Amino acid sequence: MSLTRLLGFGRWRRAILSPSGSTAARRCFHSSRQHHNALESEKLKVLFMGRDEFSCLVLRELYAASDVWQELVVVTNQDQRVGRRASQVSVSPLKLLAQDLKNVWLEYIPDTKPEFRKWELPAPFSSYRYSSSEHENGINHEPPPPSQHVLVTASFGRILTRKHLSRFLPSRRLNVHPSLLPQYRGPAPIQHSIMNGDPETGVCVIEMLDAVKKDAVSPKAGIDAGDIWASMKMAQPATADFAQMRDALAVEGGKLLVGVLRKMKQGIEGTRRSQIQPDSQVALRPAPMIHLQDAFVDPAKMVAEQVCQKWRAIAHQRPIFTYRAEHHGEKDKAVQLHGLQLLPPGSSSHVEAALPQEPGSAICTSTEKGQPKRIFVRCEGGGIFALSSVKPAGKPVLPAADYWNGIKDKRKDGSIKFGSTL
Repeated sequence: MSLTRLLGFGRWRRAILSPSGSTAARRCFHSSRQHHNALESEKLKVLFMGRDEFSCLVLRELYAASDVWQELVVVTNQDQRVGRRASQVSVSPLKLLAQDLKNVWLEYIPDTKPEFRKWELPAPFSSYRYSSSEHENGINHEPPPPSQHVLVTASFGRILTRKHLSRFLPSRRLNVHPSLLPQYRGPAPIQHSIMNGDPETGVCVIEMLDAVKKDAVSPKAGIDAGDIWASMKMAQPATADFAQMRDALAVEGGKLLVGVLRKMKQGIEGTRRSQIQPDSQVALRPAPMIHLQDAFVDPAKMVAEQVCQKWRAIAHQRPIFTYRAEHHGEKDKAVQLHGLQLLPPGSSSHVEAALPQEPGSAICTSTEKGQPKRIFVRCEGGGIFALSSVKPAGKPVLPAADYWNGIKDKRKDGSIKFGSTL
């Protein structure tokens, strides 16, 4: 409850209990106070763990649902030094948001994974422990978690240990995941969905399970594999980028979460469904972390739609890159591609006629007189995409025309070729 509400309640109390007040008024006050306390006791105490813009939008939906929670503790990363020679400071967006919200406690996790595994949850959640067997109950001296305590993660980026999860009842360990599970289990579901050109995506609220390592090779079981409490499908426009889908899915995910929590507050467990689909013929696609090699594109072997999908999916975290084919894929000659746009077939007869038919070929021109010049690249299958700027290795980002003017080894027809090899 906010300080303002407390002060306001106090003024109201003093007015009713003044000497001129009647016995009936005092009885009315005591009855109202008991009713108010009962309502507050039914509200949830939520531990919310996250770090990025997705987390922020989910938290905003939860924070606005003041009828659901009585205590909200936010856990996120500390400020971290990043970049070359640790010259920059990375600040968790969730930290900045939580600092601006009233009546929200803010806690930080340790920097390293080993320290995090030993880290204890903040109070009051650390005082309880769930035991799944009678044997454990016999040796467990901590009381079981109350049903009003709820754990919520949203794009947290860390795997919670069994010790962390045990501070909550199994049905009170929730994760907001931006995919239609069981599709795209993993840390990068939005990116992989866009890269694959899916026309439909969605978001789920799921129950978190223990992450168990089966062997040295297999991924940990239990990650994004719990029962689904709520889900919602959403159309994914063909031109949508990561930020657009992240924000849309986060808002809807936050609303789903509030709906689940509201039922929990009312004592309604709701209906869960398993992700196991033994009769399904649909192949499940994972969503592993995005690495440097995922950002490589080869226009000579990829269709234009694939190149643009990859750019829209991951360019915010990994600038996509290729090589001049003449440089035979030399690592120090990588070229980052920026400002991609798919050229619709038939939209520019001038570009289509001037650009060589060989996949990977590129020219620098403009679609209309007076427009800035861009680099146009033909891909496998004949499709074309345009670049507004380029970053050569070891140099700043350059406008397409400036980069083009600096190329000394163009072909006889004035074109170059992008790709790993000739």
